Amino acid sequence: MKYISKLAAACLMILAVTDLCHSQESQSVNMAQYLFPEFTECIIKSKTGSVTTETGNYNTITGKMAFMKDGVIYGLTTARQADTITIDNRHFVPFGEFIYEVVVNAPITLFIQHESRLIPPGQQVGYGGTSKVSKVNTYSHMSTQGGVYSLEIPPDFEIKYLPVYWVRHNGEMHSFLGRARFIKIFPEYKKEIGSFIKSQGIKMEDREDLIRLVKYCNELYAQ
Repeated sequence: MKYISKLAAACLMILAVTDLCHSQESQSVNMAQYLFPEFTECIIKSKTGSVTTETGNYNTITGKMAFMKDGVIYGLTTARQADTITIDNRHFVPFGEFIYEVVVNAPITLFIQHESRLIPPGQQVGYGGTSKVSKVNTYSHMSTQGGVYSLEIPPDFEIKYLPVYWVRHNGEMHSFLGRARFIKIFPEYKKEIGSFIKSQGIKMEDREDLIRLVKYCNELYAQ
């Protein structure tokens, strides 16, 4: 009888653990932290030339790719070995531990570092500002080595998208947020670029406007 009681207790414990694991796996993912509305097919080309296909997305809080397999989200273990990651015909490349999107692929290259900040209730963060909240500490756990991600964001926190824009010119990377900083990158053509921004009504936070602006810069330097 004592053996049967112990066996029954063990069975109840196993059922409880199974229900807990199932409930955790069934929790919906907060997609506001991702660049794309859903996890979709992505193509990973390595520096050795090999190509693999995964189901992935770009996490704007971590600045890295995330991949889903059997309902579990993982990080990319070999980010530095990847050459290009393509999602929905958009191309991403690694810079150290982070991933940038290549928006204009030309001698003057335009990149976007897609970033979001976690904003606590009642705290405002303006364009280009930063939150006092640590990106990583807000999660229950997150492996930087590509292990299982558990991205649990408090429901009362706001996810604010604050991208950083980069251009590569003469082999150097320059970040910018506004027109003044952008023009300083190209001192040889500051008048022409300033006039173009004004006449074309370029908005520095608009993706399509930035594409037009960087293409114009490439035309200037190709003369």
